Amino acid sequence: MQNKSIPVLIVGGGLTGLAAALFLLKQGVKPVLIERRASTSIHPRARGFDVRTMELFRELQLDQAIVEAGKALAPAWGLYQGESLVEIVKDIDPAKLKVNHPINFPGLEKLAAMSPVAGARCTQDLSEPILLQAAQERGADIRFNTKLLSFTQSNDGVTAHIQDTITGQEQTITCQYMIAADGAGSPVRKALQAATSGHGSFGYLLNVYFEADLEALVKGREFSICRIAQPGLQGILTSINNSDKWVFHLSYDPAQGERPEDYTHERLEKLLLQMLGMPQMKVRIISVLPWQPTVSVVNDMQHGRVLLAGDAAHQMTPYGGKGAATGVQDVQNLSWKLALVLQQQAGEELLHSYSSERQPVGKQVAEMSGALADDKGLLDIPKFMKLVSSSGGDYNLDKMITMVGLPDFRYASSAIINNEQEGEPALLSGQPGTRVPHVWLQKEPKPISTLDLATQHVTLITDEAGEAWQWAADVVTEQLQITLPVYTMKKEEPAYDSWKEITRLQDGEVILVRPDGFVAWRQTLPATNAPGLLKEAVERILSLNVS
Repeated sequence: MQNKSIPVLIVGGGLTGLAAALFLLKQGVKPVLIERRASTSIHPRARGFDVRTMELFRELQLDQAIVEAGKALAPAWGLYQGESLVEIVKDIDPAKLKVNHPINFPGLEKLAAMSPVAGARCTQDLSEPILLQAAQERGADIRFNTKLLSFTQSNDGVTAHIQDTITGQEQTITCQYMIAADGAGSPVRKALQAATSGHGSFGYLLNVYFEADLEALVKGREFSICRIAQPGLQGILTSINNSDKWVFHLSYDPAQGERPEDYTHERLEKLLLQMLGMPQMKVRIISVLPWQPTVSVVNDMQHGRVLLAGDAAHQMTPYGGKGAATGVQDVQNLSWKLALVLQQQAGEELLHSYSSERQPVGKQVAEMSGALADDKGLLDIPKFMKLVSSSGGDYNLDKMITMVGLPDFRYASSAIINNEQEGEPALLSGQPGTRVPHVWLQKEPKPISTLDLATQHVTLITDEAGEAWQWAADVVTEQLQITLPVYTMKKEEPAYDSWKEITRLQDGEVILVRPDGFVAWRQTLPATNAPGLLKEAVERILSLNVS
């Protein structure tokens, strides 16, 4: 057994684990990632990413690759229900507006202007290889066919006992921190005996991944989900590539003596033809996975030096499309904090803000996903439509903000200093705890958004009247030995008036933005002692000099 000491060990090589590796690399930390599977996922599962997650992939310069990989699925929007696919498709109007994300629906233009990107369709089996290749090219040590046998932790670090499942060779790795991104069944979470809450499971489903050439049938009538209901047959059909790959989630009932093993391929093929309403169609089953839509959320995402992320921390139903998105956002929040602690530019107490900030978000979206499931574990389409529609039939903007994935949540933790302005602040208006507002600083030759200003360092944004803040930043940089960039918004910039209107920042006022793009502090220009105020704010946010 060879002992190796590393800064961070990531357990789990799915979307959350791979994203964790990429965000750590961006912050200058080289992790080791272990995954017990032989490769990335061969199952489609997660079928897309919301707006905030695509903002993060844009930060990693992977957003266009994700969009390109998912272009075949991009037209697949809309929820329908009926007795068979053939009957449903007949009623889909081919002339209806086609969009590549709901944020582009008519009436939602205000939401689209709040981000430099839209969400995107891309199934998990296509997106994971993109993240894997980038992580390997950027220096991550990624080991498939490697499982975690056991781990212990102390005040100084975590000792992990791992095994190569092909050779049987075992190794001990000592790391300062461990990220558990090992999925809904998380062995790490179970070993920690982490307390959870939530509804639990909803019904019993078989995930039937199959081939059938339906391209001609659905061309111009693409859909996201069709709820199928016939006597003795209940399930939902989901698009994978709008051509020959599909997934049917078939409901079965153990209370009636039904078992997954009773559903042979021959029986499932007959049920698929019945569901499609096309008895002569040729179908081929690729895989069958029993599963239960479940809502279960850990009460605390940090357990000493072990930090839970993604499905290991908050298991949810797929309805609303927030599972993969929430995991990616978890590790982006965590990575800059881990990096600064490891680089001794922040106190260890900064890590406590991870659970304070992300656990409420995970709980909220998990509960929302559960509210959209019926007792069989299937999507309740009327309930979904009622949720996102107003009484007049238009979109409910408040609900659509959450659904499309604009970060409408507000962090409250030790890493946020809340000194609120008077009046009810508008969404994403530069308030502490919220994602910094987006405006375009330039579009040519390379588009630059205000979201691009703070991705690696705590950054000050002010205007030309805030010259004292530049001086203050120079003083604090020297005193605390940290990097503290300042961006000065100039009046001649095209975005100046929009920025002022959105943020309601007064002349000379400053906001302090964290490396995850969230505003940590805002302050009017003081008559004296700008360095003192700034130093105190940075120390509080980064948990420096905490007694």
